[in-house]
Amino acid sequence: MGGVLQERRGGAIAVGLYASELRKSITHPFGALGVAAPLACVPVVAIAAAGNAVGETESLLRSLQLSQLFTAVLAMGVLGQEYESSSLRGALLATPRRLRLLTAKLAVLTTLTLAALAGGVLAGWLSLSISAGGVALPGAGKAAMIALSWVGMAFVAAGLAVVWRSAVVPGAVLIPLFLGLSQLLSGIVSAARFLPDRSTFAVFTRAGGDALDPGPGMLVLFVWVVCLTAIAAWLFERRDVR
Repeated sequence: MGGVLQERRGGAIAVGLYASELRKSITHPFGALGVAAPLACVPVVAIAAAGNAVGETESLLRSLQLSQLFTAVLAMGVLGQEYESSSLRGALLATPRRLRLLTAKLAVLTTLTLAALAGGVLAGWLSLSISAGGVALPGAGKAAMIALSWVGMAFVAAGLAVVWRSAVVPGAVLIPLFLGLSQLLSGIVSAARFLPDRSTFAVFTRAGGDALDPGPGMLVLFVWVVCLTAIAAWLFERRDVR
C-alpha cells in the first residue's frame, strides 16, 4: 500500500513539475517565439520555393527543413534562459532531484517542438492550398522522420545549452548552420554531411551530392542526440550551479 501511495505521489510531482516548466517556458520570449515563428516562416518560405518552379509538396518540405532553426530558439527558452537569469538555482532548490527536473524540461521541449511543427505544417498547407490550389502532405513514414528530426535538433540544442551553460550558444552554433553554413562547409569538407542539421537534409528534399540518405542520416542525428544528452545529463547532475 505504501509503495502504491509513493508511486502516485511521485507521478503527481512529475505532472506538476511538467506543468510548471511548460508554463514557464511558453511565457518566456524565446519559448513563445520558437512556437509562433514557424507559423510565419513555413508559409513564406514554401510560397517562395513554389514560385521558383519547385513542386508544392517539395516546397513545403524545404520550408520545414529551414524552419528547424526555431528548435534552437525553443531550447534557448526552455533550458538556456535558466543559466542567463540564474533562476536554475531556485528551480533546483524546489526540485532537488536534478535528473527529474532535466527530464521535465526535455519533455516540455519535446511538446513545444511538436506543437511548433504542427502549427508550421498547418500554416504551410493552408497557404499553399490558397496560392496553388492544393498540396499533398507527406505520408506517415516521412512525417514521422520529420518529427524525429525536429525533436532531435531540439535535443542537440538543449545539450549545447546545458554543456555551455548558455542561452546564446545553441542559437549561435545551430542557426548559422541552418542558414547555409553547413551547406557551404559540405562543399569544402565531405565530413560536414555528418553535422546534425545536414545529416537529415535528405529527409526533407531530394538531396544530391554527398548528402546522407534518410535512414543513415537519422542514425547520425540519433548519435548526436544520445552523446550530447548523456554529457548534458552528467554535467547537470554533478556540476555546481552559478
